[in-house]
Amino acid sequence: MSNRYGTSDPFKLAKLDGISIHRSDLGNNILGYSMQISRMPLIVLSWSLNDCQATAVCAHELGHCKMHRGLDTNFFSRVRAEPMVGDNEYQANCFMFELVFGDQEVSPMDYNAVLDQYELPHWMWRYFEVIH
Repeated sequence: MSNRYGTSDPFKLAKLDGISIHRSDLGNNILGYSMQISRMPLIVLSWSLNDCQATAVCAHELGHCKMHRGLDTNFFSRVRAEPMVGDNEYQANCFMFELVFGDQEVSPMDYNAVLDQYELPHWMWRYFEVIH
């Protein structure tokens, strides 16, 4: 996707692909979700997200929009367990990491610092290994 459109910005990619993005008050635990309304994909992000979080969550939900069309609403939550390899959440996480971090050289010693910057759980360090 980023090669086709010449950007890895998930907000620009969503817009170029006809996916609407809205911000809303989603409470304390839900950071974002994706769904389809009348076959039109929609990403909803929490107002509470900082720029780094919003980028990561938007990329994750964009992954769901591109890979899991027609499935139930997908929620990105603060309280989430590590997904099994191959399931929808794992695939969306791989998509997010490839889009957000794929063109960066992140040293294994910096994994947790980068995850902290994006407010992602430390168990996600494994995705750096998947994309490189």
